Amino acid sequence: MIVRVCDLGGTHCRIGQYVDGHLDAASVARFENSNHASFTALMRHYHERSGIAPAEKMVIALAAPVTGDVVALTNLDWTIDRDEISRATGVPEVFLINDFEALGHAMSSPQSLELRSLNEASGATDNGTKLILGAGTGFNCAARLSNGSVVCCEAGHSTFVAETDFDRALQHRFTQKYGRCSFDRVLSGSGLGEIYQTLCRLENQTPIHATSHQIIPAAHEQGDGLAARACHEFVRILGRTAGDLALVFLATGGVYVTGGVARGLDSFMSDPENRFLTAFQAKGRMAETMATLPVKLVLDDNTALRGCLEWQKAKENAMH
Repeated sequence: MIVRVCDLGGTHCRIGQYVDGHLDAASVARFENSNHASFTALMRHYHERSGIAPAEKMVIALAAPVTGDVVALTNLDWTIDRDEISRATGVPEVFLINDFEALGHAMSSPQSLELRSLNEASGATDNGTKLILGAGTGFNCAARLSNGSVVCCEAGHSTFVAETDFDRALQHRFTQKYGRCSFDRVLSGSGLGEIYQTLCRLENQTPIHATSHQIIPAAHEQGDGLAARACHEFVRILGRTAGDLALVFLATGGVYVTGGVARGLDSFMSDPENRFLTAFQAKGRMAETMATLPVKLVLDDNTALRGCLEWQKAKENAMH
């Protein structure tokens, strides 16, 4: 059986096909969403590529709450219509799921993924709850419970909590612009840009970078002090938030961090100052517990694609 799988985010789309449970590496393609008028047009373009075999099923992981057959993306002005995609591609069965639901299902076998440990904790239990969270175009998380079920949420749209003076300045900036400040706004590519802009204003400096694609290389390669401070502040907030969510779900099975921005900040998440882990573990009376929770950075670009397949397998098993 051929199952087409798709990871559709706010900026990029990754598509591939599993043939009898194995990912066909030649079928995997990555697209810039901005180069296409709609998702249907993008999918039709992929479908018509030479060498792409007809699929029997398609599972699409979307960066949005999925409550029906027509879904509007959160961070992109696209509407995804399940029936329209089926007609455009000829795939008879099309399923829409949340992108973090897919990532949660990928946690059925994290050992098969490319990971890097961010701490030396060894307290994970095989049957413990696994938390996966991601910072990319937006922010969200999901938890895989010991019984294999996946808990989805929209944690990114909860209200950002300010602890430091800088947090309060950042919160004020977002509130002035959008009426409120959410984690989805802060822990994202555009959020890193806002963090940098806030630092520039506080230091009376003229910003010279506009996007995360400029800020991260400037911090890494050009020794730009304000760009580096922006990256440090981002990973501190990400670590604090990851720790809060690990407590909410009591993630004794480990915490997995994914997303393009998080991967881009890999060196900042494990630098000698350890701001990410310091913030992750700084939970007062629960600090000792936090130190036992393994934290891993997910480096595998195809994690959500694997999760789509695992979701399909779980669905079929539930029917038998």
